[in-house]
This record gives sequence, C-alpha cells and structure tokens, in this order.
Amino acid sequence: MAAQVYVLEGAWEKTHEAPQVLPYLLAYAHSHRTVDVYHRTFRRIEDIEYYVKRVPTGSRALFYFACHGEEEFLIPSDGRSKIPIGAVEGALRGAKEGSIAFIHFGCCHFVHGGDRRKQTLSGLRDPAQAKWVSGYTRKVDWLASTLLDLALISEVYVPWYSDQKWLSSKTRAFFKHYEQLARSLGSSTLSTQLLHVARNRHPGEGRGPVLLTN
Repeated sequence: MAAQVYVLEGAWEKTHEAPQVLPYLLAYAHSHRTVDVYHRTFRRIEDIEYYVKRVPTGSRALFYFACHGEEEFLIPSDGRSKIPIGAVEGALRGAKEGSIAFIHFGCCHFVHGGDRRKQTLSGLRDPAQAKWVSGYTRKVDWLASTLLDLALISEVYVPWYSDQKWLSSKTRAFFKHYEQLARSLGSSTLSTQLLHVARNRHPGEGRGPVLLTN
C-alpha cells in the first residue's frame, strides 16, 4: 500500500489561483509510485476539521499544511482569515485512531521559536496521536522550503511508512544531509523518539544539528 499524503493548501496570493505545491508533489508521486497524494484547498478552520475527520482509521497519513503563516497563526486566504494554533489543535483532535502519523506545517513563522518551542510542537502532535510534527520558526523562502518539504516526505515519511523501525536513524540522516537548508529555514521537529531543532549556533556549541530525546 502506498504512503498517504494529504495536502491542505491555502491561496498564496490570489483567492482563486491554481495550487502551487500540488504540481511538485504529483511529479514526485508519479515518478516514485510509493505515494498517493490527496489535495484540498482550505480557507477556514471548518475546512481543517472536515478533512481531518475524512482520513480513514489506520491510514498513518502525512498531513501537510501549505499556506502563509505567522507565529501561531495559519493564514490560508488573506490577512482577515487567520486561524489560531489553538483552533488547529482542536481540529486535530477529530482524527480517527492511527489516521495521521506525520503533520507538517509548510508555513512561515508558525512554530514558536522561543522557549515554548517543544510545548508548541507537542500541542500540535498529541491531539492526533501523531508520531511526528514539524514546521518553521521564521520567514522562509517558498521554493527552498518546498524542496525541504518534499525531501522530508521522500527521505523520512515514505521510508518510515514502509518500515517504522527506522524513524530515528532516517531523521538523523535527513538533517545531516540537509542541515544547512534546515537551519536557514528555522526547521523544528518533534517526534515520538526525538526533538530536532535547526538553529544558528553560538561559538563553541559545535557544528551538527541539535538532537534531544523526547
């Protein structure tokens, strides 16, 4: 069975524009045959609530949010349609058992970048009983972040879907390979096995990514 990727994409610049992320994911899915991609446009919290509940029990899907954002807010359509993080957490509580394993927010600034980083990530992961949640702590370049998002799907989620024993080792290999890009984007990840924070370091802190057991 192919891995399941559900994409909820907002409007980036114009309300009725064509999807921007979907073509990249479809190209990957068509070339690898290991992923089924389901794409939906979302504008409101009610859309998230509806689509979360539609993922079948036991799917172990990756839920990918692609839209504008700011700290602890999704902005799927325009500046007037902000969705607070608490509402997103509430929507994720509607997930069926085992339906969502990975959650990724491909949005600027959405993850809190300060001392509450782990608390923020846990609050997003735990309601759906997911294995993984990730996102960005700062403003990110659209193309660079989309490439990292695709690499996450290809090199962590899809291998994990086939063999769940390798989440920790695949994650470490992923961030070792993409360390500079992840650091520049402020990538932050919490899984059931580890917490990864990609950040700029102070002198003497070492060169590798920060990996903390959870």
